[in-house]
Amino acid sequence: MAVYSYKALTAKGKNVKGVVDAETLRAARQKLKTQGIFPTQIEESRVERGRNFALTSNRVRQPRVRAGQLSVFTRQLSTLVAAGMPLVESLKALGEQLDNPTLKEITSEIRDKVNEGETLAASLEAYPKVFPKLYVNMVASGEASGSLDTVLERLADLLEQQVALQRKFISALTYPMLMLVLCFGVILLLLAYVVPQITSIFEEQGASLPLPTEIVIFLSDMVLGYWYILFGLIAGILWLISSYWKTEKGKMRLSEILLRIPVFGPMQLKVATGRFARNLSSMLASGIELLQALSIVKNIVGNVVLKECIDSAITGVREGNGLAEELSKTGRFPRLLIHMTSIGERTGQLEQMLDRAANSYESEVDAVVSGLTSILEPLLIVFLALIVGGILASVMLPMLEMTSLAR
Repeated sequence: MAVYSYKALTAKGKNVKGVVDAETLRAARQKLKTQGIFPTQIEESRVERGRNFALTSNRVRQPRVRAGQLSVFTRQLSTLVAAGMPLVESLKALGEQLDNPTLKEITSEIRDKVNEGETLAASLEAYPKVFPKLYVNMVASGEASGSLDTVLERLADLLEQQVALQRKFISALTYPMLMLVLCFGVILLLLAYVVPQITSIFEEQGASLPLPTEIVIFLSDMVLGYWYILFGLIAGILWLISSYWKTEKGKMRLSEILLRIPVFGPMQLKVATGRFARNLSSMLASGIELLQALSIVKNIVGNVVLKECIDSAITGVREGNGLAEELSKTGRFPRLLIHMTSIGERTGQLEQMLDRAANSYESEVDAVVSGLTSILEPLLIVFLALIVGGILASVMLPMLEMTSLAR
């Protein structure tokens, strides 16, 4: 059954638009007319065209929805369901107020599937690029336990926390990245335009140049004469790293290196640990069994080495060992997480302990990011001053020598 987007007029002459599912275009027109809607424009929806292209090309091409949009969608749906509105009506009301056309069409399709008797989780599962496996499993658990509104609210909290963390990283790194771009821009400007004009004077005079000046002139000549080689070399290095990352061995090796980088490595471990604890806590609180939750969470920690460690822990837990014991055996996860997990297993409050551990690591990451930002800003300014000052000093040295000789 295809999905069609339409623009139409009602019997009262009001302009409306939306989507409708039908076997053919003619059937879609007939279906709308039976509802008192007279289409002026109707065509197959973008979502359906993408799915048909995926089937013909054997590739999955599904629309992307930003995490912030998904969190708003989940929060609004949880509010409607908690207010006692039936699920189909909630999805219809939500679809009418969504601004994102892709998410609007997907919501309409999900509503139709639920109206036909499918569960919400099964309907969401058809869009893995929009609704990840963790999302679908938590919704399935909520439907099975009769607490869908609570699970949706927990999901909305989880997504909002992830979005807030992403925004903190972006806002914290924006200024340093702009400063870094400015640094390289100023350096290229000096080497490409300023240095050649000044050094031409030295060449005309035939003056002997000190070593720093010769180095600066060499770099200037490289930028002017071989810039395409430099850019090609950088692009080649990035391509090699990207290709190596796509291999299993390369991904494992580079993930190991990332964890060993000073400052960045420990911070990445804390981010991954906080994400692991937060998502595992949410899934356990939603009633999902531990082994199933671990199998899902391992794919979102963001590091292949830690994913392998969780795989190892899953094997141990399946054999009857405790989660804290298995995490400790890997030697990768912080001691605080292991202690909190152990306490949770002994007291029967594992999800609460994991939630507290996640709060702790997220607070530490916030503090580290804020500290790095405050340190990086003056460091980049000093770096820029040293580079620019060094270039200018190397250019001024021969001029000072020529002046002293003239005197």
